[in-house]
Amino acid sequence: MGVLRTVANFVFGMECLGCGSSSEKLDPWLCPACAAELARESCSSKFPNDDTFCLFPMRPLTRKLVHALKYRNIPGLASYLVRHSSAVKHGVVAQELSMLAQPLYFVPVPLHRARYRERGYNQAELLAAALATVTGGSVCRWLKRKTFVVSQTKLSKEERELNVAGAFVPDFPRAMPARGSVVVVDDVFTTGATTSACMAAFGADFKISLKVCTLLYDEPASAAADFAADCRADWDGFRSRR
Repeated sequence: MGVLRTVANFVFGMECLGCGSSSEKLDPWLCPACAAELARESCSSKFPNDDTFCLFPMRPLTRKLVHALKYRNIPGLASYLVRHSSAVKHGVVAQELSMLAQPLYFVPVPLHRARYRERGYNQAELLAAALATVTGGSVCRWLKRKTFVVSQTKLSKEERELNVAGAFVPDFPRAMPARGSVVVVDDVFTTGATTSACMAAFGADFKISLKVCTLLYDEPASAAADFAADCRADWDGFRSRR
């Protein structure tokens, strides 16, 4: 019976992404206990600087969820996490976004073509779409990535800045808006090197406000653990494709 339950959980996804327990009360990815934990974490939004909003802190649960979004082919987690964050209703990030000049233009950090082919989607674009839905904004693909960079997770702040320097270029429409706010969207903020490189691509003469919103804030000191998890996820993905 235990073997049959394990097989059924694998086939039908009846396993909590947070704790791994078998449950028929998933919502659809977390059991009630992990869902309650995520709700508590949504009250701990982070603001690394005046221009950056992070919906959740990096915790064991949120780390598992962002890795599932990126490496386990569960794109629906993007909208799920945004809907359960402080970006909705009366949450603190929702209030911050509402005070920006409107309308809001959510610009996802672009993936390199090679990474996009490997993953099949850009998680930052999915997050941007979810944010646009809950705020009434729009998704704007105004940046292109021109270079493929190595993983940032094991690099120092200075190495991260060098790694992404010049990696992004603008891809603006002929008629750019004269009002509103641009919000650059990414999955994880650690030192801000990636999002800073994106903001730099807009140029010093860009007329409207530039902000950043990410799903998670990761303390730089925990980057080594994230690097190890990323390596395991990449290796598991490689083995599954063989």
